[in-house]
Amino acid sequence: MKIQLLAHRGGMDRAPENTLASFKQALTDGADGYECDVCLTQDKQPVLIHIGFNSTNIQKATGCSTPLNQLTWKDVQHLTVETSDEPVAHLDDALRFTQENQMPCFVEPKVDAPELLPIIVERIQHFDVVHLVSILTFYFRKHLLVEAKRLESKLKTSAILINPMANFLKAATAIETDRIILGWSKLNHFQIYNTLTMGAVKRQVKALRANGIVVEAGFIQAPKDVAWAVSPHKSGGVDGLWVDDVPYIRRCLQEL
Repeated sequence: MKIQLLAHRGGMDRAPENTLASFKQALTDGADGYECDVCLTQDKQPVLIHIGFNSTNIQKATGCSTPLNQLTWKDVQHLTVETSDEPVAHLDDALRFTQENQMPCFVEPKVDAPELLPIIVERIQHFDVVHLVSILTFYFRKHLLVEAKRLESKLKTSAILINPMANFLKAATAIETDRIILGWSKLNHFQIYNTLTMGAVKRQVKALRANGIVVEAGFIQAPKDVAWAVSPHKSGGVDGLWVDDVPYIRRCLQEL
């Protein structure tokens, strides 16, 4: 089985995150898809900047001390992604790239504002890429995924689950999501819980896959996490890995 490799923020170890350059790099690296973060300017333009959920502070991402909700798209066009010369991208840039290259795109809304999802969905429909785009967010923001499907029933959704004690299948079917991503940062608590419970995570992953729900894991940074995630005897065997460096994780897969 081919393990999908998905580029987190376009593959942020390979190019400036959330930029057109990072999406092009992900394509060159042979990624099976890429993710981008969407938030709104003062004049309600969807731009690609990673911020804390419901935050307007873009200083870390761009070096600009003015909050995003005080900047227009015209203002943002003068900004670059920090430590690079790459301009801040508009959602249209990502969707046009997806359309031209037929490359799957995962869109994470970073603002729980009533106007954001309708704007995102309208732009997805405009570029005729509904079949290539998935709306992604953490499971505890599941109302965004439900709303996305209400706005466009053909849209796929992806839920990041961080609680290893949850009922994975029940959680997925409750919101009719298409994929579950086992999410962790640095310490793989899913692996720890799986060991303590004699394979509870493995059984749940297999149940998801048996019901046609895609299962992925991330963010994968170390060879040991690659080995655990793809093993049918350990994790239950995931379908894909979310990574910052596609070529490196591919080499890890090849070495298994």
